[in-house]
Amino acid sequence: MAELPSEIQNFLSANGWADALVSPVAGDLSQRRYFRLRLRGKTAVLMDSSKDPQSTMRFCVVTEWLRNSGLSAPQVHAKDTRQGLLLIEDFGTQVVSSLLSSRSDFSDFYFDAVLDLLLTIRHQSAPDLDQPNAHELAQWTTVTDTAYPGVNIEALKAFRHVLETELSPFLQNCTVSLRDFHADNLMWLPDRHGILRFGLLDYQDAFLTHPVYDLVSTLTDARIEVPRNIREAGLSTYASRAQDDPDELRAAFALFSAQRNMRILGMFTAAAQSGKRHHLPKLTRVHRYFAEAMEHTIFDEVRHDVLSGLPDPAETAKVLAA
Repeated sequence: MAELPSEIQNFLSANGWADALVSPVAGDLSQRRYFRLRLRGKTAVLMDSSKDPQSTMRFCVVTEWLRNSGLSAPQVHAKDTRQGLLLIEDFGTQVVSSLLSSRSDFSDFYFDAVLDLLLTIRHQSAPDLDQPNAHELAQWTTVTDTAYPGVNIEALKAFRHVLETELSPFLQNCTVSLRDFHADNLMWLPDRHGILRFGLLDYQDAFLTHPVYDLVSTLTDARIEVPRNIREAGLSTYASRAQDDPDELRAAFALFSAQRNMRILGMFTAAAQSGKRHHLPKLTRVHRYFAEAMEHTIFDEVRHDVLSGLPDPAETAKVLAA
């Protein structure tokens, strides 16, 4: 364990993992680090959030809530929230996104079963979490103003005005959003049953908002290609199962899809400028999701200026990759 800081070595020693074989687990854009531990036939995952210790407390709170709701969140074996260290259950290596790309039979099952998971989350009594208002949600997209080269900032200001105005009525009856709910953050647990086969990860930033938020994350997943026909079918099925008004659900979906995908465009380009360029090939997909959301009549007055003010994502990716 010589490559690990002394604080982590002490944490592992105090919890019986001093002699474990340690190997890194790939992360994403956050400052968190993950390591898989192997010791005498057992495994666990070390989450190092020392650069954001408070996130470990949020992770523990949401973990307890998810597990009490009958969902597969990893058991927390040991914690030091002051230093931002957690030792959690190892869900293995079968990432749902990999199964979607390698098994043609898995897609239909996934996009149907995940709706049941989202509805289960929706129907639980929510814990005490942050609940951003419409202004805050709109402001989350400002990262694109400075990160996306050549963008029309005035057009984005008009876009955010529409977002803030139109989102407000949809924030009356909020539920838990895991926020980063996508196929890279779901692990496949084939030995379990029903929706328990989806192992949930990376939910420390969960918050309260309209229940469509995680549906948007699923059906406009930046990391996998979700065809439009699957999105349409998913929206219709979700509306039916939830007994939502289909037109209201589609309006909410368009708003949150535009908000989320505009933010992702900025996050991916900002990451590329700091050296993390692996998401650049996904810009075209995210831009396509965003443009589809902008087709809704809610955006009639700003659609042309916003879309024409976003430089071509493929060309932008080339520039940032150079």
